Amino acid sequence: MNGTMLALAMVAALGSMAIHMLVPALPQLAADFATDPHGAQLAISIYMIGLGAAQLVAGPAVDRLGRRPVLLCGLALYGLGALGCALAGSLPMLLAARALQAAGGAAGVVTARVMVGDLFGREEAAARQATLMTIVLISPALAPVVGGFLTALAGWRTIPAVLAVVALGVLALVGPRLPHAARETSTAKAAPDLGRLLGNARFTLATLAMASASSTLYMFLASAPFLLRDEGLDPRRIGIALLVVAAASIGGTRMVRHVSRGGYGLGIGTGLIFAGACGAGLLAGMGLHSPAALIGPIVLVGLGAGVAGPSAMAIIVFAEESMAGTATSIAGATQMLASAGATLALGLIAPMSSWRLALAMLATAAVCACAGWRGSRAAKAYEAEQS
Repeated sequence: MNGTMLALAMVAALGSMAIHMLVPALPQLAADFATDPHGAQLAISIYMIGLGAAQLVAGPAVDRLGRRPVLLCGLALYGLGALGCALAGSLPMLLAARALQAAGGAAGVVTARVMVGDLFGREEAAARQATLMTIVLISPALAPVVGGFLTALAGWRTIPAVLAVVALGVLALVGPRLPHAARETSTAKAAPDLGRLLGNARFTLATLAMASASSTLYMFLASAPFLLRDEGLDPRRIGIALLVVAAASIGGTRMVRHVSRGGYGLGIGTGLIFAGACGAGLLAGMGLHSPAALIGPIVLVGLGAGVAGPSAMAIIVFAEESMAGTATSIAGATQMLASAGATLALGLIAPMSSWRLALAMLATAAVCACAGWRGSRAAKAYEAEQS
């Protein structure tokens, strides 16, 4: 079972690595294609849009065709897309390759989350999702550092080239380890169940909380490289600074087992995110401009995201019987599309500043905290009814 969890984590990690590994390279990418920061940020936003939209296809496919074929096909698409990014001769070509890479990554994200629900019961769901997220976050935690060093050493194109090689290696390594069993849903039953799923308050609140939490964090990740560069940091140091935030998220996942026992893991995690956004707003409002002032409050946001993510996913996977893949895909799509929309909107704000970033984060974090607390209460009430 440990080997299977590790295999699933390796697959799921590829999706986020394509985001975090490229972040420190955005200034160099912008210079290479003679575009502004907003143009470079499209490499992140388009990928997140693709990752979100493709999950709407991957989820139902996972329920109907089975976990394994969808996953293996996704890994192959991911590798081809990454190779296309490395060879792209223009920004439009890069964005098209990023969309293909995202489509492959979506299959891994959905399948890994669903298979954790397949392998473990409802009681263990939050803790096991946290274990998966902990392992998954180790790679993205190191990814900004690796991305920064690769960019400084040989240019940003080495990043997608490395990801293409890694994807092929993961395909060869994890294929034999993945179980063949899958719980499937008939097409005839899917339509009415979809309406019931969207009307499920536990599902909608947990999805909204997860989407707004992700939006808060990704707005920071898309803006931080430029703000930190203005503070005098090079790509290596930018990667190390972002590693601190990722490490906080890993720490948050290790708290899930303890806080989920009371049934309020989602509320606690989203509350921490809101507190971090408030701290960022306070420091920016006081006129404090330094790497420490920018990163410090976001450590709390990262910690909260580490708690909120697995807690929300544990609610989503079991929201409706026989719809784990569809529920996961809709939630994941909402998460990525909301995050992409938030970063795109933030990119239109010029000039970017820590104060404007803090205001945007406060808005999404407030939604996150409200949805998280209400979602925790709804999940707790449902558990009481079932017992």
